[in-house]
Amino acid sequence: MKSTVWDYVLSGFWITVLLLLALGAVWAVTPPLRGLLGDYHVVAGALLFLVVFGLACAVAVRMLVRWRPIEPCADGHALDSSVFAHWKLVTVLYHLGRGALRIVTPFFLLPLVDALLGAKIGKDVAFGGMIDDPYLVSIGDGVVLGHNSLVSGSYLWDGRLVCGPVTIEGGATIGANAVVFPDVVVGAGANVMTGACVMPGSRIPPGEIWRGNPARRWVQAGRATGSPSLGEA
Repeated sequence: MKSTVWDYVLSGFWITVLLLLALGAVWAVTPPLRGLLGDYHVVAGALLFLVVFGLACAVAVRMLVRWRPIEPCADGHALDSSVFAHWKLVTVLYHLGRGALRIVTPFFLLPLVDALLGAKIGKDVAFGGMIDDPYLVSIGDGVVLGHNSLVSGSYLWDGRLVCGPVTIEGGATIGANAVVFPDVVVGAGANVMTGACVMPGSRIPPGEIWRGNPARRWVQAGRATGSPSLGEA
């Protein structure tokens, strides 16, 4: 993925502004923290820096996407296009923001981090995977994202950036190490098996089980005689 001087300048500008904002917040509260915590104010200041920097990145991502949405495109955007340059900037910022916030966020609150970065996430989501391009992802109530699973709103293919929304409806399960690509809808209560790869443009009806690479329909959940073993998945 080729980067231009403009990419470095633009990213460097945004990162510098956000870093200065976070450092300014820490500097402003250092005197009262020192009086309250003594030598431990350094630890509190470091944690505060991560929180402020992460939140600032989240605000920046939302502003940039609102100002110029990353438009879905089945044919893809050229890697020398302004859309691709904008996508790279947004991607850098949400990865930095997510990394900062995850350090100070308990495991059970991880969905909140991606929600801050623009993902639409319902209640009671079990979160063991990763979301890329969170501003393109919608996850319903009670969804399970298995360990090391990936839900992505974009991918690079044949010199093009392909983007599209991803919707995972309520009660669906994305198995461990499974991958869900852009322009995919996983219906309510559906099950994407361990290690499956749901290709772009797939529509998984409610209640179905899909497996394999590329993922295909296996059996309707309502007709299954029992839970498949990990070896069968």
